[in-house]
Amino acid sequence: MRNLFWLGFACLVLMLGRTQGTEGNDAGAVKVIEISAKKYEFTPAEIRVKKGERIELKIHSVDTTHGAKLILYPEGSKDKSTPGLKLADPNQNEKVEKNVDQVIDFVALEAGTYEIRCAKLCGMGHGRMKGKLIVEE
Repeated sequence: MRNLFWLGFACLVLMLGRTQGTEGNDAGAVKVIEISAKKYEFTPAEIRVKKGERIELKIHSVDTTHGAKLILYPEGSKDKSTPGLKLADPNQNEKVEKNVDQVIDFVALEAGTYEIRCAKLCGMGHGRMKGKLIVEE
């Protein structure tokens, strides 16, 4: 009877250890990154994340309505069959209103450099309003 108690106790300790181990490396953990959008720049202009990370970009327009659009394929990619970034909701990848945060949730699936563009004509410097998302191994 005593051995059965210790065997059950050991199994319980092993199961709890496994549960706690997965909580520490939670694949669902989100890295939140805040970006400001104003004529004609994103701040920060360059963001670095790790491959496999789940990212939440919070984009705040400071001066007028801007659009933030993530290009889903890395620069120089010829294969357009599978995007390197997987959006939780593709409709998030568009409009930023003044004083309203735009949130873009995604997972960085493939290493590379991705462009962030202003997607709403915001003036003469609109074409220069770009940022970079760098996904590292």
